[in-house]
Amino acid sequence: MKRKPDNEILNEGLIDQALVAEEEEIKSRKFKYGTLATVFTVIFIIAIILVNVLLGYMTERFVWEFDMTKEQLFDISEDTKEVIDDMTREVTITVLADETVFRDAEQMLSNVYEILQRYEALGGGKIKVRYVNPNMNPKIFEQYNTLGDLGNNYLIVESDLRMKSMSPNSLYNIKVDEESNISYFVGIRAEQQLTSALLFVTQESVNTACWLRGHGEDYSKTQLDSILNKMNYDTQVIILAQDEIPEECTLLIINAPETDYGPDEIEKLDAFFKRGGDAIVALSPETSVALTNLNSFFEEWGVRYRSEFVLDNYQSISNMPFYVVPTITNIKNVTDRLNTKNYYALVPGCMPIELTSTETSNHNLAVLMSSSRRSYSKDLNEITLGYDYDEANDPSGPFNMCVISEYLATDKNMNYTRGDILFCSAGMISDTVLQASNYLNGQFVEHVLDYISEYSDGVVIPDKNFESTMLNLLSWQSRLVLYIVVIALPLL
Repeated sequence: MKRKPDNEILNEGLIDQALVAEEEEIKSRKFKYGTLATVFTVIFIIAIILVNVLLGYMTERFVWEFDMTKEQLFDISEDTKEVIDDMTREVTITVLADETVFRDAEQMLSNVYEILQRYEALGGGKIKVRYVNPNMNPKIFEQYNTLGDLGNNYLIVESDLRMKSMSPNSLYNIKVDEESNISYFVGIRAEQQLTSALLFVTQESVNTACWLRGHGEDYSKTQLDSILNKMNYDTQVIILAQDEIPEECTLLIINAPETDYGPDEIEKLDAFFKRGGDAIVALSPETSVALTNLNSFFEEWGVRYRSEFVLDNYQSISNMPFYVVPTITNIKNVTDRLNTKNYYALVPGCMPIELTSTETSNHNLAVLMSSSRRSYSKDLNEITLGYDYDEANDPSGPFNMCVISEYLATDKNMNYTRGDILFCSAGMISDTVLQASNYLNGQFVEHVLDYISEYSDGVVIPDKNFESTMLNLLSWQSRLVLYIVVIALPLL
């Protein structure tokens, strides 16, 4: 075997050394870059964790969440934020359930959970939300026994002044199907209820609304009671012939009396209004006895109920002329915030209200609702003969359907006294129309109460609906659809 020259062996050795050195350098660079990459990766992961923890804390503390729901179900209004900012007392919201029941619910209770989180965050320490499982802590009911019957999932809002309870159903707008009698949720009103409760438990004093009894009045209006509760009124019933009107009472409700009031009762009413009291007066066309004393007293406020029935074949619903859809007058601070473009009110069984010239000089009147020019009225004694318009005998519209009369007086020191009466028909505040989300009656009453009560701490927050409102067609609209769909399109 031929031996390699020494110079070749030397060159091969140098090459091997160079390769080894290059490999060592490559390994060194890989180790260096690998170490740097590992360090940067670790730092990046730690930073992500820290940012995630910080965002989680800030989200919990300040509710940094975006409400992506179409209806903005969890968005808190500026009115509520202002109420919370102005609070000077601490408030505790106790939920009678385990927190997981609300947090992990599919929809209804989880919606309330999200809203409660936002209230606690906006409170900045002034609002505390706690969850107490009543099955594990049954004595919790004893702590709140003054609130009446409570159950699982109830909410209790309390301060050092007073407390208020809310059932879970009261946080939602519930609709009842007339045919199947099945109830279902159509919207959420948790913000209205919670904000009203905050005002109720933090105010120094609370107003009272009194239902009058003794003359066959209807005082079982649960929906109107619900509205009064939302507006932070305590409610009670008094018999005017026997009882004095309490000093804390600021609102009277006279709903469909069947017999006349006596002179002593009229004097009590007069004294109440002259000290700045307010009232809702709703008469019914079904009353067969003349309310002479009561109507004479109302004439001092500038109004007179006519013993007639308002009918309208043009601006009514379901082709029933006595289900009249009124035109709502836009009056600042009273009705100007109502959505009259997309919704309308309904007044079944309406009596026309005539404006007289017999009121005293201290009264101002405003018509809030009126019927269309195509409406007409019939005498109550003749309505049983039919609803058809008799051009020769039936007065034609428009008619006043809802009127507000305001009493304003000042003394020598320029201190003023103001009292308001809302005059309407009993059908306008019936449970059927007040609970229907597709009518404006409920919101109308809320806004008017907010005005006449001078309740500076009151707040009206619209419900947030889950679904599109049912389309209701006026009589003329339904006939137009009939002509187009049944006649015009087939011919075309």
